Amino acid sequence: MSYILIYNFEVMKAMPTIPFTTRLDTSLKTRLEEIAQYEDRSTSYVANRAIQNFVEEREATRELIEVGLHLVEKGVSISESAIDSWLNSPEDAPFPKPDTFEK
Repeated sequence: MSYILIYNFEVMKAMPTIPFTTRLDTSLKTRLEEIAQYEDRSTSYVANRAIQNFVEEREATRELIEVGLHLVEKGVSISESAIDSWLNSPEDAPFPKPDTFEK
């Protein structure tokens, strides 16, 4: 029996890079190297992707907070009872819509 392995390569524009040095816990470095080896990638590539994902997640969180604060300034918010109801609902329940409009 033979197998065909197909890689799905991302098409990325080459971006300029600079060296970045950090200190890692020994066990974390070992885990990073294991992941890189398993994925047939360099540890630098895996670390770069992890940092990129972290930065994008933090930027998205900051944007959501800024939108929320802007809505609160306009008097749009979600009542405590709606949040309590959502927190006690099934895990896949949709986030409640704003139901408090002041100002």
